[in-house]
Amino acid sequence: MSGKERVVFLDRAAFTADVLPIPAFDHNWSEYPDTDAADLVPRLFWATTAITHACPIDAEAIGQLHKLTRIVVTGPAAVDADVCATRGITVRQLPASDATELVNLLEALVAGAEH
Repeated sequence: MSGKERVVFLDRAAFTADVLPIPAFDHNWSEYPDTDAADLVPRLFWATTAITHACPIDAEAIGQLHKLTRIVVTGPAAVDADVCATRGITVRQLPASDATELVNLLEALVAGAEH
């Protein structure tokens, strides 16, 4: 994969920096305490990876996000998995309590994308 990963955490307020540190791999990281529906597409427009805890990502939004390759869900957020599957977007569900696993998963996903 060419270019730097762009990771956007839509609702970071669900985790403190101590619980979920920013991953160490080479990437651009953006985070927001929460995201309203009107801000979803602008915030994810250049993202390759979206992380959401409670912010839903519907088919209409996914249809506008041409760089998105993966979505990591850490809580109750609804993501249109059928549209993601059609577009080749990987969706991974993680327990909110497992922040270490989230960092490990992001690193593994990105490493896998580069091979």
